[in-house]
Amino acid sequence: MILGSHNSWSYLKPRKWWMRLFNLASKCQDVGIASQYIHYNVRCFDLRIRFTEKDYLQVAHGLAVYDTTLQELLDDLQFIDFLGDCSIRVIHEARNKSQHTSYSVREFIKFCDYIKSAYPHIRFWCGRNLYNWETDYTFSYQPSCEERYSSVCSPKLLDDWYPRLYAYLHNKKIIKKGTDKDILLIDFVNYS
Repeated sequence: MILGSHNSWSYLKPRKWWMRLFNLASKCQDVGIASQYIHYNVRCFDLRIRFTEKDYLQVAHGLAVYDTTLQELLDDLQFIDFLGDCSIRVIHEARNKSQHTSYSVREFIKFCDYIKSAYPHIRFWCGRNLYNWETDYTFSYQPSCEERYSSVCSPKLLDDWYPRLYAYLHNKKIIKKGTDKDILLIDFVNYS
């Protein structure tokens, strides 16, 4: 079983002040990529990206768009590639028809082609969008994955709006139990 961090880049600061209002529910990690790898044994990362004609690439989760540049993201991918033992789930963070446009799909495909060739030591996978969960890009690596975090595991509204609480209460048990899947994705790996 490989430990993965759900919404791995959500430790970043939201780009706009009003996005901080939603950050309580959209933030899924407290620590950066290097710390997730070094201190918490994360070997699978979860990258959520959206493409707009105005901003080109955004690292996002729902309404939250995170304050990072394309170069900073590519630097993280370079670091992960150098490690040589990691995978990244790449999701097209297009949640509705206005976000899932021919432009965004075309740019997502170009970006996936680029990262796959530029970072050969990373096993990229998924390639689905969040609008209809269909595949926008096909990667050859297709691991099995179990997701264990509040929005998929808890029927309680409180846990869904406070993913930190769910992670604090459940992560140690979840990791101890493990999974028969290839990858286990969790929120707030620092609570493991």
